[in-house]
Amino acid sequence: MSNNPFDIVKDSSIWQNSKSFSAVDKQDPYLRIGIVKKVFREERTTDIKYLVEVQDRNDSIEVNARLLRRFGGVYNYEDVIDHGYKFDDKPDPTRNFEAKAGDAVLVAFLNGQAREAVILGGLIHPARKSTLDITKGPQYQSEFNGIETKINEFGEYTMTFKAVPTNAKDLDNKPSKAIAPPKYDDKIGGSFFQFDKTGSIEVNDKDKEGIQNLRIDKPKGTITINSGKIKLTMTKKEEKVELKCKVLDIVSDDKINGKTKEFKLEASKSVKINSPKVAIGKEGIELLDQLFQMIEALAKVIPISPVGPCSAIGSSPQWPGVVSVQQKIKEITGSL
Repeated sequence: MSNNPFDIVKDSSIWQNSKSFSAVDKQDPYLRIGIVKKVFREERTTDIKYLVEVQDRNDSIEVNARLLRRFGGVYNYEDVIDHGYKFDDKPDPTRNFEAKAGDAVLVAFLNGQAREAVILGGLIHPARKSTLDITKGPQYQSEFNGIETKINEFGEYTMTFKAVPTNAKDLDNKPSKAIAPPKYDDKIGGSFFQFDKTGSIEVNDKDKEGIQNLRIDKPKGTITINSGKIKLTMTKKEEKVELKCKVLDIVSDDKINGKTKEFKLEASKSVKINSPKVAIGKEGIELLDQLFQMIEALAKVIPISPVGPCSAIGSSPQWPGVVSVQQKIKEITGSL
């Protein structure tokens, strides 16, 4: 038998080399920083999956990853689509994450296998700067497609519609330089919904040409609606409603009913009532009907002259003209 060890090839099933086998059975326990490159849907499960570029020491590798969700039920679920960026089969023009528009994520491998990659959550993108003041204590801030949500140190909740950034299309460009901060159209953005620290609620469109808002003020006990110079205020304690506007138009197809102890109407120019029937007065006494009866009574009045009684006023040649007016009053006389 030869003593040359190279004359015999060792049976790998017996003589295992851990270093060689690690290329196949190695389990990776590390969490890695990655950036989303592409989103796609798995046809069989319909799950949303991502092509993610992760950093493995000095190397960049691509893995297909699922997204970890807060809910995993059939009826209780959460879906979100992260942003990728434009790329081709060639290496990216830059390796700088500040230039890549994909979401920055933290990736783990289930069972230590890269084919079972899972996105555990997001990390701050290198191109974004945090603006929260840490000296003010616990706070919350998020933004998704131009909808910003904030909870400040007082627990005040504000949701603001900023609209999709006007430069959002730039995120679809190939990475080349650091991504610019978002830009917004303040003509359409700015509307917000808020709970403030007094327990009050406000919806406001923040329009520069005349704010429109609705505010439920809890301490004051009021509900106020503003639209430019129009203002409607309801006061709970006094049971009072105030309206200030330039023109008030009311259209009711069938009926308007009003009931109060006192009613005052003041018009500096004129008052007009256009109706086939009008009734003014109280039960049993209607003004226009009283005018009709008064004319009837006047027709029977007999004037007394120095020479004695005269004919009744109703026999005067001019009385038919009075009767004509009387009939017109009767025509529009309503009832209470």
